Amino acid sequence: MTFAISEFKSNLKGGGARSSLFDVTITFPSNNKEAAPDNITSLGTRDTTTTSSAQIKFLVSATSIPASTLATYDIFYHGKALKVAADRTFDAWDTTIINDENFLIRNDIERWIDTISKPDLNTRSKNTTDGIKEGTQAKYKSTGVVTQYGKDSTAIRKYKFNGLFPTALSSIDLSWESSAIETYTCSWVYDSWEIGTL
Repeated sequence: MTFAISEFKSNLKGGGARSSLFDVTITFPSNNKEAAPDNITSLGTRDTTTTSSAQIKFLVSATSIPASTLATYDIFYHGKALKVAADRTFDAWDTTIINDENFLIRNDIERWIDTISKPDLNTRSKNTTDGIKEGTQAKYKSTGVVTQYGKDSTAIRKYKFNGLFPTALSSIDLSWESSAIETYTCSWVYDSWEIGTL
């Protein structure tokens, strides 16, 4: 065995992928604006020139490349276990989002959650389904993409989330002793992910 640094460098293509070179895009459902009345306008002028789908690319400051698990089960023959592949499962996907004074992204995520389960009656908006369609056909589901970039700014890997919707939106901590910019997290679930076309 040799310890030549040149061999290590030749096998570390591009000097290694950098965890800071990424962006996230999420397509908000087309019916999301119908979810609830926009009471934010009563608090002041809101910028309507930017959409949350466009802004989220710049304000998601942390996330992860998705994980997946292939479950197994045992078949026994005379006491000997044979491993057999079972169903594949997909873990929740978390994002950390920078909050600006427009509250645009958070407002639209809250509305998205409201279409799925209204807070007052625990009912679902009629705008989220087409008759009996549910599962992958539900209107409250959408898509998202996390893109990893190389140091030359070209996309080197994309993961597309199918059947995506938010399930948990964190609190935002407030304090007189802090001047930090607000951030919050959102957890998403989805039906599957696939490696996107570059």
